[in-house]
Amino acid sequence: MRYHCTPRTDLDDLIGQGDTANFEYGPLCQAMKSGEELVLEDAASLPIMLLTKLDCLCHGLVIAETGERIVPDSHFHLRFD
Repeated sequence: MRYHCTPRTDLDDLIGQGDTANFEYGPLCQAMKSGEELVLEDAASLPIMLLTKLDCLCHGLVIAETGERIVPDSHFHLRFD
């Protein structure tokens, strides 16, 4: 899976957004759940703090809106291009 980043890309774009009943998973959650590689194209345009947060989230995250805990499938990989 590939996602094109811009300087405006934020965590909501990558994790997902919505409310409890209508949460739409972003590419990070989708790749973690399905065990795919997520390639973040133009990752150099992202702020360093966002890259640091992504590194931490790749070990697992909780969706605040739904309370769901997502643990990455063993085949999940995040790559910065």
